[in-house]
Amino acid sequence: MSKPEDIREGYYVKVLTPALEAKFFRVGKEEGFTYETGTSDTAEFSSVASGSSSGFKNIDVLEPDDAPKHLFWVEWGVKDGCQYKIKIPTGTDRLGVDEDKDVGFITHEKSPYLAPNLRYGFWLVNDYYPAVDANNVTAFSLTPKVWFEGKKWDLDEVKEIDIITKLQNYEKGIAPGIPFTKITIGGIKTAD
Repeated sequence: MSKPEDIREGYYVKVLTPALEAKFFRVGKEEGFTYETGTSDTAEFSSVASGSSSGFKNIDVLEPDDAPKHLFWVEWGVKDGCQYKIKIPTGTDRLGVDEDKDVGFITHEKSPYLAPNLRYGFWLVNDYYPAVDANNVTAFSLTPKVWFEGKKWDLDEVKEIDIITKLQNYEKGIAPGIPFTKITIGGIKTAD
């Protein structure tokens, strides 16, 4: 899986989504971001009783802009006693095994809110955002909270035919080529 270190201003990427995978993009400026659930106008989670689940809540504030086009790298962490599951894109379970995809979860031990575990990070572009479910395994009611942090970059579509040809050459292993990074949104490829 590509990581944020694989991307710098001026690099080229190919985003593996049905709408974008035929295009190449030049990476532009970068900046960091943070977001905590419950801090926007509409709270994502309400109180969850002991032994209950919140159900999957869309975290659509994490959907990157399309005009101008942005690419997000997101790391996430928690601090309460819930077990958190995630779907990216919405409807696609992550963190489980291939035979049983909906069993994977994180906790505050696996990915603490102040130091999210890079292993659970994911990529996003426009039309993609996570959905998160909190399973309260504590002995008391609580309102789940997730901390997201990461980086975002401007993406500019490559229009120059000579550069597109060299990027395609690289993909085919033909010289001369220009290297690029493939970005899989969410995580690894999954069957539909």
